[in-house]
Amino acid sequence: MVEINVILSIFFFCLFSFFDIIIFNEEILLTLCFLSFLFYCFNTLSDSIAISFETRALKFEQELLLTFAGSNDALTTEFNTNNRLQTTFLTSSIVISLFFHSVSGVLMFFESASSFLYYNISLIKLTELVLLNNNFVIFFQKSCVVQLLYSLILKKSNNDLTFLVSNKKQNKKLTQLKYLSI
Repeated sequence: MVEINVILSIFFFCLFSFFDIIIFNEEILLTLCFLSFLFYCFNTLSDSIAISFETRALKFEQELLLTFAGSNDALTTEFNTNNRLQTTFLTSSIVISLFFHSVSGVLMFFESASSFLYYNISLIKLTELVLLNNNFVIFFQKSCVVQLLYSLILKKSNNDLTFLVSNKKQNKKLTQLKYLSI
């Protein structure tokens, strides 16, 4: 197909030259020389030029891959060192924060030791008050029972006080009940 195009282009060139469509002056002759040079180079030197371009491209690609691999290794080592430094810094900051937290907790404990002691003492006093209240409730219940029974016994025994006052404990209870009633 290329040969037909070349033959046709030569035929039309001769035809245009014959009818003076193309006039040969300096510019046309220079252009024809340049185009013939390109045609000659393309036909004869194309294989050797293509091979040299391919070798240069392969060499350039190898150098590029080599520098990329070197920079990639440098970046990965730098990333790993930065990652190790970051984890070291993070763990040390966690340890330091835990240390300061524990120190502040100890300081708060020593500051609140007096309030803790006060809390324990007040808790002990509250338990004593609860026990005293329970004793008072039991005593009040017994005294109410004794007072109710005292009135019933007196009514039934017709002023027989010897039955009621036979014990010293009962005498004390009666006097305590009298003081409570007053």
